Amino acid sequence: MKTKLRLASAFAAVAIVAAACGGSATPPPTSGAPTAGAPTAATPSASGSAAAPSTAATLTGTITVWEAYGASGSAEKDAFDTIVANVKAANPGLTVTVLDVPFANLFTKFETDAASGSGPDLYIAPNDSLPKEARAKLLKDLTSMSATLMAAPYNISQTALTADTVDGKLYAIPESMKAVALFYRTDMLPTAPKTTADWLTAVKTNKLGLVYGSNGGGAYYQWGLYGAFGGKILDDSGKCAATATTGVADSLKFLTEFKAAGGILYKNDTDAKTDFLAGKIAGFVDGPWQTGDLKKALGAKLAVAPGPQGPSGAAFQPMAAPDGFYVNDASANADLAVQFALQMVAAANEQVFVDKAGHIPANTTIVPTDPITLGFSQQVATGFARPTAKELDNYWGNFGDAIASVVEKGTDPTAAVATACTAMDKANKK
Repeated sequence: MKTKLRLASAFAAVAIVAAACGGSATPPPTSGAPTAGAPTAATPSASGSAAAPSTAATLTGTITVWEAYGASGSAEKDAFDTIVANVKAANPGLTVTVLDVPFANLFTKFETDAASGSGPDLYIAPNDSLPKEARAKLLKDLTSMSATLMAAPYNISQTALTADTVDGKLYAIPESMKAVALFYRTDMLPTAPKTTADWLTAVKTNKLGLVYGSNGGGAYYQWGLYGAFGGKILDDSGKCAATATTGVADSLKFLTEFKAAGGILYKNDTDAKTDFLAGKIAGFVDGPWQTGDLKKALGAKLAVAPGPQGPSGAAFQPMAAPDGFYVNDASANADLAVQFALQMVAAANEQVFVDKAGHIPANTTIVPTDPITLGFSQQVATGFARPTAKELDNYWGNFGDAIASVVEKGTDPTAAVATACTAMDKANKK
């Protein structure tokens, strides 16, 4: 499937706001829908991909699952462990080993282990490395489950499924959607700044933070500003489009203006979070994975608003992408891993993620009521659907280095973008 990059406001809005998109066009499986306490066993399809559940059975056996929630604080990890306990309680014959892997190492560790025929049975993470791992044939093909996932009781949005589809095949069971937005403290900043100009004014009296760190981190956080300034990274052919307009360079120039005006640029979001909780900054841009811990610490003083609009009024357009369960194609327990993942995303369990960790559910029938989670839902709705184009693999390092060079060395933004774009096209043989 050739992924075309485009503004995804309507696309993502359907996923998060409109419950009608989940399964309404697809009839439920004729064999009956499984429940959280009555899972079903998968039957491999003729093509080798995981088939839809067919017969009711409790789960028995042993599986290993990796997650990286320890990197974002305690809320997500606590919610995940609660859900695992729920699944184990419903399946006394099931043994689950959970390994918390540092997020910075998660994908490379999985790819190395899976390529040698080992690794976990499945792991949960954003779809950062989904395209690369799918094309390397490290993930189980779940295409035959698409109709089941869209139907009750899972009700997974088409948007989430599309974002986990590579070259026409589904490689994940989506759990939630994510994008970044502005966390701010109402005791320090009663009204959130709306535009980039407002941000430059606000930081003179109320410090704000942005993450720019290299090694791909900054390239993720900066994405929302590209669209706000009218720029984009890829054209429909997969060629770098960052030099076609001044938008991407202007977004990097904004970082220097932001710093000069009094804003703080962080190499990682952990430091930004620490300063935010300590009251050293009034706000910072980050994702819903921080919601649980921040709410616990700040209560009603915590609020969320979209990132800054650009000079022309264009919206902040962060990547909108799913977290999901990825099944190791080398696993001897792949079918059991699929059934475990289905129980983990059952509505009652997903509600735990929503309530305890602020996740934006991929299940369209679960509507968040918390204002923080709703705020992120709205930011996802104006975001940019994260592409699965293979050319994006060579975006992260090149543009992460470009951003760091502008911030740390004072490199001219236009020159930095041109260098990154050329290197990206060379790596992609464009």
